[in-house]
Amino acid sequence: MKKSVRFVAGTALALVFVTVATAQAPAPRPDRAIKYRQGVMGAQGWNMGPMAAMVKGERPYDKDVFLRNATRVEQLLAMSWEAFPPGTDTGAPTKAKPEIWKEPAKFKQYQDETMAAAAKLVAAARVGTLDAVKGPFGDLGKSCNICHDDFQSK
Repeated sequence: MKKSVRFVAGTALALVFVTVATAQAPAPRPDRAIKYRQGVMGAQGWNMGPMAAMVKGERPYDKDVFLRNATRVEQLLAMSWEAFPPGTDTGAPTKAKPEIWKEPAKFKQYQDETMAAAAKLVAAARVGTLDAVKGPFGDLGKSCNICHDDFQSK
């Protein structure tokens, strides 16, 4: 079994476990939810960095690394949205603006748009060429930035 298939299968299993466990568990303490989302978003940035370097020509394009990182970002994005339950606007240092909880429909719209952009990036990465990923990578970056502009304090 290839490493990427095992990674995806393992991640999917973990997500199912976390979903079942969190559905039955009480709401997390605000400080834990804040730390969780910061960790997930840090991992997103960790995986976006090498892809950005490839798109900018600062690092040689490696289709396998790009696909791996794009897949991870898509999975991490799916995990990050659950880390904004009510009451997690305070409890630990956070850059999350109160608008996240005041404008849930807008926040959800941004989630949907960002997830769609991430899925397009993964599909483009499967093509295996730098030209195929440049546009979708830029689109995902724009989607992330729009959400950060509206919902993250600088």
